[in-house]
Amino acid sequence: MNPKDMKNVTQVVPSKMQKQIKVNKSMYGKRIKQLDHILMDSSFLTDGGYRDFIVSMYKALVTGRKITPKMESAITKIVKSYAKTLNPDYKKKKLSYVENTLEKLSMIRGLLYDCKYTPSYERSSEYFLESIEKQVNSRGSLSVNQRKALNKMYTQFTKRIEKGTLSKKEPWHTKEKG
Repeated sequence: MNPKDMKNVTQVVPSKMQKQIKVNKSMYGKRIKQLDHILMDSSFLTDGGYRDFIVSMYKALVTGRKITPKMESAITKIVKSYAKTLNPDYKKKKLSYVENTLEKLSMIRGLLYDCKYTPSYERSSEYFLESIEKQVNSRGSLSVNQRKALNKMYTQFTKRIEKGTLSKKEPWHTKEKG
């Protein structure tokens, strides 16, 4: 048989992958549409690991990969978490959390400078606070360990101010340039 005839035969007989694609479309057609919609919503997803995971689940569905129960569960979880973010009460609560957390970060930042630590300590603490602020703005949440670290900073700074063990250096914002 020449190669032209082989090509015609493979087009007539569906491959195993083509069969699996049809199976996935019939079983998970709704999920495919939902994941496609989620991937198009730029307000829900930023670039990163979670988006990559959603893309991999979407590709698994549309390219004919066999979907395991664990994958199916993960896809369902993605759709449910997205649906939750569309709830107006959830949005309001999240916005309130972000505003409240940013106020607290501002207060901790003010305490940091009132403590008159060394410039290198202030810079490293400021770097940490900036990274926390970026995460709160992008994700709207903090981990338990991040909250513990912020509480520890707040306690440390307030104790230092109460004890009056501040160093004798001038605050960085009152130094004259000359």
